[in-house]
Amino acid sequence: MMNRTLYSMMWMMAIIFLVALLWGTVGYVYADTHPLQRAAFVGGGVLIAGWLILFAAVGIKISRLKARRRQSNSDEQ
Repeated sequence: MMNRTLYSMMWMMAIIFLVALLWGTVGYVYADTHPLQRAAFVGGGVLIAGWLILFAAVGIKISRLKARRRQSNSDEQ
């Protein structure tokens, strides 16, 4: 069973993929030469940037949760 953080992360990855696909299509349409290369560059750039931001946000959330758990465990003792 997945927790809410993992479930949300998977949905955000899918949304970022769709946005990257859209921007790749825009890059394909507006490219003067080598449209597939431009589509891969634009779409891939959006995908990589979005996923890196998402992974950073999840990493920050997990580290904050661990810090909160450590703090609550040390208060009990």
